[in-house]
Amino acid sequence: MNGVSAQGRQANKSGQAAEAAICSMFRERHYLIEKQRYIGVSIYGLPLKCDLFVSGIVRFPTGLIVESKWQEKGGSVDEKFPYLVENIKRKYPCPAIVVAGGGGAKPEAIDWLRRQADGYKLFAVFSLEEILTWTIRNL
Repeated sequence: MNGVSAQGRQANKSGQAAEAAICSMFRERHYLIEKQRYIGVSIYGLPLKCDLFVSGIVRFPTGLIVESKWQEKGGSVDEKFPYLVENIKRKYPCPAIVVAGGGGAKPEAIDWLRRQADGYKLFAVFSLEEILTWTIRNL
């Protein structure tokens, strides 16, 4: 066994399912998706990869990064939001969208994350339903 608990394996599967749904939304519109693309160096000086890098969107000529933060049960996902936001605002090479869902993050943390969106670097924070609606209406 690799040291990952059954709960951890289930969380990984859920997160991968959410990411696959997001990919489908962009692929349906014929955009190119790269998973785990290297995008530079983090605020800690370490290699930085994004969940999804989407290219081919006229509105985002330098690309659009999509970070999927899915957690179904209480845990540490919301504690990672400040690190994510700092990297997006200071290190990401293009605008980013965060898709936060699953119901496991504290509502106050999701509210904080939404307030960090500036319409530019952190373009927006969406639920899975909201990103579906946004892609239908805007892409």
